[in-house]
Amino acid sequence: MRAFIVGVDGSVPARAAIRWALARATSSGAPVSLVHVADDEWGAVGTRLIDEVDAGAKQRLREELEYARALAPDVAVDGELRTGSPMVELAAFSAPDRMLVVGTHKTGFHYGRAFGSRSLQLANLAVGPVAIIPESASRMRRGVVVGVDDTPAGGAAIDLAADLACDAHCELLTVRSSNAHVPFDVDSDDELRDWQLRRDDEARGLLAAAVARARRRQPGIAIRSRVVRRPAGAALNELSRNAELLVIGDSRRPEAQQGSLGAVAYEVLLNLSSPTIVVHAPTPTGPANHRMQTDRVKGDAHVAG
Repeated sequence: MRAFIVGVDGSVPARAAIRWALARATSSGAPVSLVHVADDEWGAVGTRLIDEVDAGAKQRLREELEYARALAPDVAVDGELRTGSPMVELAAFSAPDRMLVVGTHKTGFHYGRAFGSRSLQLANLAVGPVAIIPESASRMRRGVVVGVDDTPAGGAAIDLAADLACDAHCELLTVRSSNAHVPFDVDSDDELRDWQLRRDDEARGLLAAAVARARRRQPGIAIRSRVVRRPAGAALNELSRNAELLVIGDSRRPEAQQGSLGAVAYEVLLNLSSPTIVVHAPTPTGPANHRMQTDRVKGDAHVAG
């Protein structure tokens, strides 16, 4: 990653996101930008209150910059104040070599509850990697877990997970679910068992390819593989509960697209249990990429030193 972009709002989860980004920036030498977005819904309440909101936003960004620079004086940290829809404005910074980082109150202890909707929105809008950091993220976590599939986004997730495991000097766990609806009427338990065993074999084949890819990229890392028969989203959240990171691909589409968050990624983010990075498929080059960049909604921006 050439840069980390952190969404800040003065909350406890946002501070967790700052700490997470600074830790990685310290080891990589990448700069960190703190972005605070003043929600433009305040525009309906009058000019005087808008001015008060703007003043408060500037003060909050100053406080977050002071906090970050005190934690990591050797990291280049700057800030930017924007006005607009918060997740749309953050997504405008998205790029394959920039990681967007946001905090969340979501912990996974209330399974199925619709927490973290803003991080879901950001993952939908972004075309580069997005890190969602729970406020309870612990330094005692260890290991990187990656969900495996056969899509371009899945391949990109394996590459990033291998790099992160190498940087953290920890084990990489590759996970593939063989869970699926039975596509035919089952006449016997033997028939169902044979079908499930075939699914397991297919999952092992995908894991073998993923391990080979990770080893080519980072030959020195320790790698384990695991086939699970539970739904992928629930299994990944459970297996990563004590992990340093969970890495998942965004969807089953062939290239990065806004609004392309897949079912597994949605399930994982809805029930987040660990720091999680959503990786999108490689961004197309040429005219398609130019259209993607120019179509984004831009708000008013103010740089803070």
